[in-house]
Amino acid sequence: MAAIDKSIYEIMTLESRDGKKTVDIKMGTVSVDYYEDIFSPTVTATLVVTNSGNTVPKSDNEGNPDLVCMTPDGEMQSIYQGLPLRGGEKVEIKIAGNSQLNPGLDFSANESLYVSSIGNVISENQRETFVLYLSSKEAIINETQTVTKKYPTSSPISASVENIIQEFIRTNKPVEIDTTSNKYGFLGNSKKPFSLLVTLASKAVPELSKDDATAGFVFFQTRDGLFFKSIDSLITKQPKATCTYTEINQARSERDNDFNILTYSTNKNQKLLTYS
Repeated sequence: MAAIDKSIYEIMTLESRDGKKTVDIKMGTVSVDYYEDIFSPTVTATLVVTNSGNTVPKSDNEGNPDLVCMTPDGEMQSIYQGLPLRGGEKVEIKIAGNSQLNPGLDFSANESLYVSSIGNVISENQRETFVLYLSSKEAIINETQTVTKKYPTSSPISASVENIIQEFIRTNKPVEIDTTSNKYGFLGNSKKPFSLLVTLASKAVPELSKDDATAGFVFFQTRDGLFFKSIDSLITKQPKATCTYTEINQARSERDNDFNILTYSTNKNQKLLTYS
């Protein structure tokens, strides 16, 4: 198998916010787009789901774990209305790797993603289609927290970052923080943790930079954890993979090559001359 082959969905479930109803959406998931970005404090994903027929009981079947069955009154509802789907629902995703170099995607059990919003809901003739916008558990926690503490001027930025993540995000995922050389005092001012961490990244200076110009820090999340990293350290790290692109791209025929860029686009190029 190769990365250009179809994805293999092993787990794709949607759980109601109260945890009482679970729906298997594996057969109805049309597409999955997963994103990691060094300029984003959370991983995100987008699921396009289509469902034929009513799937969720209108009322719980007490004592019966199989929720995709008829209720005593015989009434069933769509996923959107029956779950109901309003945001904050847990989504478990496990996609098998389709090549030796692709480990797959696993957000199941304690690593689940959560619905941050729902879009493009279409329901007609016992058929529904909707788009689920997902984010990490840490992003959901971030929305419920505000930082009100005062951080002293004697505290290095990296120490303040560690405290904010431990006290307000409370993640059990790995956290990697590069040590900063500068200290910075500030008030939380009831800001959300992620907002403060992004601001601190813009003010941080690497420990070994001294008087040299630096590119600063970034705060981001991947499937491996949370990172407050110096851009200098990221640039000097060994790359995980090297991607190539040619005008005549052979990736579709070279099935064992998982790192050929199939297409690319430029949003903005350099413009040296301007005229009034």
